[in-house]
Amino acid sequence: MNSLRRQLTRRLGLTLALLLGAGLTAIHLAVRSALVEAFDTSLRAQAFAVSALTEQEDGKVRFDFSADFLRGFGREHARNFFEIWTAAGAPLMRSPSLGEADLPGRADGPAQKPKAWNFALPNGHAGRAVGFAFRPKPADEERLTPRGAVVTLVFAADRSELDQTLHGLLAIIAGGGVVLLLAVFTAVPRVLGRGLAPLDRLGEQAAAINAASLTARFPAEGLPAELRPICARLNELLARLETSFERERRFSADLAHELRTPLAELRSLAECALKWPETRDATTDRDTLAIARQMEALVTQMLALARGEYGLLAAHRERVALDALVRDVWQPFAARAAARTLAVNFVLAPVTAVADPALLRSILGNLFDNATDHAPPGGALRITLEKSATGAIFRITNSADDLTPADMGKLFDRFWRKEAARSGNGQHTGLGLALARTLATATGWTLDATLDREGLLTFTLAGPEKID
Repeated sequence: MNSLRRQLTRRLGLTLALLLGAGLTAIHLAVRSALVEAFDTSLRAQAFAVSALTEQEDGKVRFDFSADFLRGFGREHARNFFEIWTAAGAPLMRSPSLGEADLPGRADGPAQKPKAWNFALPNGHAGRAVGFAFRPKPADEERLTPRGAVVTLVFAADRSELDQTLHGLLAIIAGGGVVLLLAVFTAVPRVLGRGLAPLDRLGEQAAAINAASLTARFPAEGLPAELRPICARLNELLARLETSFERERRFSADLAHELRTPLAELRSLAECALKWPETRDATTDRDTLAIARQMEALVTQMLALARGEYGLLAAHRERVALDALVRDVWQPFAARAAARTLAVNFVLAPVTAVADPALLRSILGNLFDNATDHAPPGGALRITLEKSATGAIFRITNSADDLTPADMGKLFDRFWRKEAARSGNGQHTGLGLALARTLATATGWTLDATLDREGLLTFTLAGPEKID
């Protein structure tokens, strides 16, 4: 399984190991360089001491080496060596420690700071040497003499102790590196475990959430700053889920309530028809048909709502003359408005837009149905259509004396109706406005409602389509 904890442990461990290796390598190289430089400085100092004891007189080179000085270059336990050559390469002087052997005659670098190199000593040990050319000083410094001949000096020393020191340093650094690596790979998982503990707790809390505990929220107090936005988003998600589940529960309860009455009526009509078949007349059949149509309308609207909410409505857009569409949709409602003595006023601008005529008919039909049946008898109904900067705007305005500002938040809820409407003749299911808004959203339009201080309810349907 792709674990974030494992990835972080592996990457942090490898990163720290690389940094640790680089640091220890740099320390080793720096200390090694310092030790070798100190050894070379000692070699150069001793070589300069030998050159200082070399003199020339009348063109000849002589050596002012005392027995005590040469005792440091004896054959027994020989560790230091020197040899001097003429410019032609003939040996002039060699230390007793060399016996009959020779050192490599070379002079690297300037005489002030000659370069050092490694080589194998005549006794087979590892050695290190420096060499440079110089002019021996005159024996009588007060006497002017012509410039003397140039000679070459090579001074060497056994570097076994230096190598042992360097090997010991390498062993110490390597051993320390291994110990530190073990500490790193031991500490990183523990440190990560403590650092990721809040995330683990958040995961455990999330795993405990189910449909029965959607009211629970994740506490943000005490969480690291990186987890607080996640906690906030999870709480927002839980709030939306709680709202959605609560809406579905209300929907199921309201649906059961809405279907219970027509089903009870159907059952009553069927029982009466079976019990007293001789009294059955055409009224029973008409009542049964009306109840069936009511239930069919309810189920049809529910299916349309579900398809709209899940994005399954396919809009077929075409150019539509909106003013003509409004008058056409209004025709079936004209008689009902006249029966309720409603004063209907049309203010329709000639507007052509790209829209789905079938869905737009359904939206307007639901709005007209709501306005004609819920406006008070003898009231006014105003229907307007106008152009806007981004599209078309429909407004349907009617009196709504029974509504209050508190009702506006529930107006588009499924199955919501004022008590007066709920106790009416059962022609309204309480789904018309919810369906109208769902269809409007599916086609890219917006549907809102406002209630002014005079009790006038206005539905505003705005379309974003460009107008010709």
